[in-house]
Amino acid sequence: AVVSSQSTGFQQRGFVLVVLVALVWICLSVFKVHIDIEIVGDEKEHEKFHKRGDSDDHSNFDSHIEVPPRVDRLQHKQEIVDDNPNELLPPFHGKRNLKPFWVPWSDHKGPYRKEKEDELHETYRFNKYLSDRLPLNRDVDDTRPGACQAQRYPKNLGTVSVVLIYYNEAVSVVFRTIYSVINRSPSRLLHEFVLYDDGSVWEESIGPMKAEAEKVTEVPIRYVRNETRGGLMRARTAAAKFATGDILIYLDSHCEVLPGWLEPLIEPIFRDPTTVTCPVIDTIEWDTMNLVSGRAPMSAIGSYNLLLNYNWYPIPEYEQQRRKREHGKDWTISPIRSPAMAGGLFAINRKYFHDLGSYDTKMNVWGGENTEISIRIWTCGGTLLFAPCSKVGHIFRHGYPYDFQGDHFQTVLFNYKRVAKVWMDDDEEFYYKLRPMARDKDVGSVVERTNLRKKLQCKPYDWFINNIAPNLVLEKDLAHYGQMRSLYHEAYCVDNMGNEYKGGGLSIGTYPCHKPDGAIDNQFMMLTKKGIFRTIDRCLAVNSRGVVTMHHCFDFNTSSFTWHYDITEKTLKHIKSGLCFDFNKDMAPQMTLVACNGSSQQKWAFTYNQ
Repeated sequence: AVVSSQSTGFQQRGFVLVVLVALVWICLSVFKVHIDIEIVGDEKEHEKFHKRGDSDDHSNFDSHIEVPPRVDRLQHKQEIVDDNPNELLPPFHGKRNLKPFWVPWSDHKGPYRKEKEDELHETYRFNKYLSDRLPLNRDVDDTRPGACQAQRYPKNLGTVSVVLIYYNEAVSVVFRTIYSVINRSPSRLLHEFVLYDDGSVWEESIGPMKAEAEKVTEVPIRYVRNETRGGLMRARTAAAKFATGDILIYLDSHCEVLPGWLEPLIEPIFRDPTTVTCPVIDTIEWDTMNLVSGRAPMSAIGSYNLLLNYNWYPIPEYEQQRRKREHGKDWTISPIRSPAMAGGLFAINRKYFHDLGSYDTKMNVWGGENTEISIRIWTCGGTLLFAPCSKVGHIFRHGYPYDFQGDHFQTVLFNYKRVAKVWMDDDEEFYYKLRPMARDKDVGSVVERTNLRKKLQCKPYDWFINNIAPNLVLEKDLAHYGQMRSLYHEAYCVDNMGNEYKGGGLSIGTYPCHKPDGAIDNQFMMLTKKGIFRTIDRCLAVNSRGVVTMHHCFDFNTSSFTWHYDITEKTLKHIKSGLCFDFNKDMAPQMTLVACNGSSQQKWAFTYNQ
């Protein structure tokens, strides 16, 4: 009896031991499934990596990063057989009214402290204090156009890796981004997150960020920390090598996706892997953290101006007509072809991203990478679309919370010149006329990128301008351009008076001429061989009161935009009205046309004539 009792006890203890070991194994497996932590390299490798990041040779900047093997998050689950893989499904509207939770240090239960808001704003350049008081899983309104909710999408659109790059970011906005994606995306499509710390030095962005990542159980997070800052382009290129999903979605680290955002964003890529898509970008106000989002269909596309600066423009009529032909009654929510992307938020097939050449990793910090990749997509055989049914909110900060590793303007100018040297062909020289200070700037070798362009058999730059971005102009299509100097008062030039980016319908005027080798963009006027008179970013017409007004340079093929410059008489006449440019007065805030009279006040000279 004693032997039997002892045997039973041993068996019970053995059984308990087996159960405990199994539980420990399961816990470790689940932990490993949900977060892969990789600190890039050792101290010497960091030094090599980031010395490269600041040098002229960044071609192999990521050669010291070893990508850890990813553990399939379903390895501990039973394989599920899909009986209807071709099923069409409505977009996932998301989960609502979830139990709220906050960052651990939130004081949301206490009174609001305005002095704390002001203190943190100086560091983060948005209302970080309020952000910490808001739930990480807060609800947002569904503001999609009504027709979006009635769409149907293939069930299996591919798996998605969401890539977030951050530098000195607040935990609350990063994880509000992550939980918005988790709660508003179908689990069958959401494969993983790659959370890439690009050398943060603020404590909250290191230990607490990693700790918060370890709490996420719904979707795997691969947390990668780079111990020294490399800049956006290098960080995104490196982070992509950690991703294993079919599709990469890059989001800025301070976003919130809206209901139904994912399927319309990736369906065009499912149908054509060389398509790149962007969501509609709504505003999360930096001070109130309110999401500002309307229900009207998208009415703008992205492009850039002759200085390579990104801007928003009305959808041209020819693109609206294409959408109507191809999409019928649902054309207002159909994808929109766009010359360029804003850069912070987009989706791309992972293999295509690498085949296309990822990013120019010799560019610094950020700025210009969106222009470069947009030109590359279009000229090298791809398509760039905005998806009106996919909406993502984005915090537009009240200034920059970080430095540009030097002067901001010079950093961006460095990147823009690399774009011009690789992609603009003969118009590289035109860019230097627009930006004289870029001409002698050393931007290192571009051989690697020009070889990529040849390898991909990309179309010439003039194809891009003539077929994709008609808001731009080639130098060969200009008749007269440069500073437009008054011959009546030679110290004065025609000037956009800072109105170029303030909206349509504003005027130009006269202002003391800038030095030709300086920042002359406000005074750079152009008359095309077709008679279109324009500034860097606007085309010029005349209103009913005879005032010269600036308008977007799409759909300008009307007589209202047509002018004639008499190179002998030095006069500029508006064809439709028959009126002439006239020097009204010094520093006139607007330009009003008058009857042509041949006086010296109506004589003007351009820098270049051809």
